[in-house]
Amino acid sequence: MKRFVKATWIFYPLILGALMFFLLPLFPDFTEYFVSRVLFKIVTVPIGFIASLCPFSLTELTVILALPLLVLVVTLFVRAMRHSSSKKKTALKAVRCVCGFLSFAVLLYMIAHGANYYRRSASELLELDTAPKSSEQLLEVCLALADGAKEAEKELTRDENGYMVLTNDLFATLSRSNSGYNAILDECPWLWTSVWRQKPVMLSYWWSYTGITGMYFPFYAECNVNTEQPDYSIPYTAAHESAHSRGIAFEDECNFYAFLSCINSEYPEYRYSGYMEALLFCKNALYSSDIDLWYIADAACSEGMKADFKANNEYIDRFKYIPPADPDDDVQINEVWEMAGVANDTFIKVQGVEDGSLSYDRVTELVLAYYYTKGF
Repeated sequence: MKRFVKATWIFYPLILGALMFFLLPLFPDFTEYFVSRVLFKIVTVPIGFIASLCPFSLTELTVILALPLLVLVVTLFVRAMRHSSSKKKTALKAVRCVCGFLSFAVLLYMIAHGANYYRRSASELLELDTAPKSSEQLLEVCLALADGAKEAEKELTRDENGYMVLTNDLFATLSRSNSGYNAILDECPWLWTSVWRQKPVMLSYWWSYTGITGMYFPFYAECNVNTEQPDYSIPYTAAHESAHSRGIAFEDECNFYAFLSCINSEYPEYRYSGYMEALLFCKNALYSSDIDLWYIADAACSEGMKADFKANNEYIDRFKYIPPADPDDDVQINEVWEMAGVANDTFIKVQGVEDGSLSYDRVTELVLAYYYTKGF
C-alpha cells in the first residue's frame, strides 16, 4: 500500500482539481461561500501580495524565459540520460517530475481562477433586475453614461489631437484601481483583496498584435495591462484585471465590476474610463437595436469623447489589420490576432461559457440591470 501511495501521490492534486471542475457547478453556494470567498483568498492573497511587491510583470518575464528554460531542461535531461547507469529510472524520474508539476498546476489553477466560474452570479449577489429592457431604456442609460463621462472629463488633460492623456506615472495610475474597489466594498464585500498593484507590460506594442489588452495570470495572482492601448482605456483595463484577482472569473462580470469600481473612484481618469467603456458597450448594443436612437446617444458625446472613441478604433485598425500591398486588395486580419482570438474563445468555452469571448458584451445587461435597480 505504501508503495502504491508513493507511486501515485503526485496525481492527487490532479484528481482533486478534476473533482472541483466537475462537482463545483452542482454546488454554487458551497463554491461561493467556501471556495471563492475563503479558499481562493487564502491561496491567492499571499501569492498576489508578494508578486505585487515586484515592480515588473512576472508573467511577462515567465513568457520571455519559457523557451530558454525549456531548452535548458531538455539539455539537462539529455546529459543525465547519457551519464545514467539506468536510463529507464532516469526517464521515469523525469516523467514523474513533469506529471507532478502539471498535477499541481491544475489544482492551483482551479483554486486561483477556475472554480470562480461556478460561484453565484453578480446579478444574484446584488439582487439586480435582469428583466429584458427596451431600446428606449437602453438609450436612457447611454445618456446617463455620457453625462457621467462629460462630468469626469472636466478634470482631464488632452493632447494636441484631443485625446485624453494620463498625467501620472503608469505604476501610480494602475495602482489607483484599488480606490474604486475600496469605495464599493460595503456593497460588494466579496471583492476584498490586498493585491494592490497592476503591472504594465513592457512588450505592450508586440502584445497588441494579439488583440489582448489585459491578462490575469492565476499562478502569480498577477494583473497585467497592455499600455499601448489609448490612455482613456488603461484605467478600466486595470480595474477589469483587478476583478479577476478579487475572485471574479466571468468576463462580463469583470467588465461590470470594473465599471462599478471606476465610477466610484476618487480619480477622474478612472471615472471617465469607466463611463466611456460602459458607454461603448451600450452604444454598440443600441446600434444593433435601433439605429435612430443610436444617433441620439452619439450626439450626446462631447468632441473629446468622440476623439477617444476614434483613438480606440485607430488602435484596433493598426494592430488587427495588415495593410494590403495593392490598394485594390482586401484588408486582411493578421494571423496572430485571429489565433489569439480563437485561443481565448476556446479557453472561455472550456469553462462552460457557451458564447465564449462574446460574453464580454453581456456587461450591457448588467449595467442596465444595475441602473434600473439601484441607479448610478
